[in-house]
Amino acid sequence: MAVTPYQPTLHRLPDDTPGRFQILREFLRRWHGHDTGTVGRTVDRIGAAESTIKKQLPLGVREWIVLLDDIDRLDVWGEVLRDCWGLRKVPGCPAFALLTAGEDDQHWGPMLRDLAVEDPPVHTFHLDYDSESSRFKRSGPVAPRVSTWAIEFILSYLHLSRSVQFERLASEATLDRLQRTTEPLVRSRIGDTELVEFTDGLIHATADGQGMYQLRCYAPFRPEANAAPRDAARALRERVEAMLGATDP
Repeated sequence: MAVTPYQPTLHRLPDDTPGRFQILREFLRRWHGHDTGTVGRTVDRIGAAESTIKKQLPLGVREWIVLLDDIDRLDVWGEVLRDCWGLRKVPGCPAFALLTAGEDDQHWGPMLRDLAVEDPPVHTFHLDYDSESSRFKRSGPVAPRVSTWAIEFILSYLHLSRSVQFERLASEATLDRLQRTTEPLVRSRIGDTELVEFTDGLIHATADGQGMYQLRCYAPFRPEANAAPRDAARALRERVEAMLGATDP
């Protein structure tokens, strides 16, 4: 499949659950170059998961499972995620695991009581080291909807992907200067994630102290460009610094 330059995608996030997952699939196609297909389908893993917990899964969870199945089918799991299959009850908690940490000490998912909601809120669960059995305890909510969590989670894993990248701190004033750059860009927010998207790049900004942000800056990995990773990272840094118009740490 021919790869075209990445164009801002995630800022067009719709309100409906299938639309959010379709935008996520479009991001995976534009950024990673993987065509995961469309929403509105089903896979055997959905029925298997429902049999395990003896409950019907809502639309948001079903779309997540189909997406996982597609990522696995394309054999690109390590480029997009890195964690392990869940799709079962969280041990010791009335919750359904959407995904399990590689060390098997953390799960993400909705409470079973919320499975009547089309796109239920997501919580994180950590291994209870004070318990003699392998039980987990809820640490708190992490996203208001499965679809929101899915997008934020995949974005958070860009630092483990093959994406060209670098990090830097920036003041709030410096980040705000992006709005005045001559380079076309789109600034948006998904849950707790603040994004700046531009042609062939994005900036993932998270608060880091009073008036400061940690910027994780990315460009898609394009092997056909034949640029050494170090040269590609230098070019990205120079481009972002020009957009920020400042050199504060």
